[in-house]
Amino acid sequence: MSTTRATRAARHRMPGRLVIGGLAAVVVASVALVIALFAAGSEPHDIGGIGGPSLFVAWLLPILRLIATLATVGCAGALLAAVVLLRIEGGLLGTQGRRAVHDASNSAVIWAACSFAGAVVTAAVILDTPVNLLYLRLDDALAVPEVKALLITGILVVALAIGIRRVQTSQAALLGVLVAIGALIPNALTAFPRNESYVVLAGAALVVHVIAATTWIGGLAGLVRYGRASRGGLPVVLDRYNEVAYVSSIALVASGLISAAGRLAAKGDGWGGVLDVLTSDAYGVLLIVKVLAFAVLIAAARLSRQRATGNLLERNIPFWQIVGLELVIMALALGLSVALSQTA
Repeated sequence: MSTTRATRAARHRMPGRLVIGGLAAVVVASVALVIALFAAGSEPHDIGGIGGPSLFVAWLLPILRLIATLATVGCAGALLAAVVLLRIEGGLLGTQGRRAVHDASNSAVIWAACSFAGAVVTAAVILDTPVNLLYLRLDDALAVPEVKALLITGILVVALAIGIRRVQTSQAALLGVLVAIGALIPNALTAFPRNESYVVLAGAALVVHVIAATTWIGGLAGLVRYGRASRGGLPVVLDRYNEVAYVSSIALVASGLISAAGRLAAKGDGWGGVLDVLTSDAYGVLLIVKVLAFAVLIAAARLSRQRATGNLLERNIPFWQIVGLELVIMALALGLSVALSQTA
């Protein structure tokens, strides 16, 4: 009896390598974010005076965005694992599926906390008002589109965290996936405030881009977190992930190109200025670096699938080493994405 309990406890415990890998992803994404911000000249500045937010609060804005992005990926990856990768007959969630939705709920709590904190910091930065005095400008703060988007996201994600905490079926977990997708949309829609046709197109493409990126990156994280723990079911889980990754990568590339072209056109006052902005503006340079990172990521993904042979439960086979490299590149790309949103 004690042996059985110990085995079950071990299955639910997060392996040390996963903890280290998660921390490494946070470090890589953070370093990429800071370097990119300084390289683009978009790092927060202390403008002086006593009427605005402090430099610390200004830096909180990109940091909270990054943490929220990582939590979003964790939440989406866990839900995707429960609904798609670990799907079993009968509709009930298995042991790993229940573990996944519990992890998704925990990630959603972090996502929601960052959204609400981000709303406060965003209002302080945009209104140039100290955080402790924002209550005096509450109406102005609630009128800021970015603040409203973050608050809506936070409310949706709180509902998500509570609703999926103890679900037992894949149908209920699927409802959580839909709520998570809905929570991604408000912030994406506020990225393009202007109404030119190319901006509207870019905004729509960005929504698809965010969903595709979250699905692809989160799915890989879910594969590493839960796929290996499913033991004999790992080949099936891997096949299902490959299908998800294939569709997501195509959507990611297509929507990314459209969204980037629209943003460049907005900065260049029309399609004619796209190339000039791409080669001379800090946003264009960061965009090129991000595209290169995703090109390397796609090449690594293809290589890892070719190496998916033999006993995949072995830790030191080339497949898992390449998957680890994929996750590092994905973390780098996430850091660059947050820097791009700060630079635009």
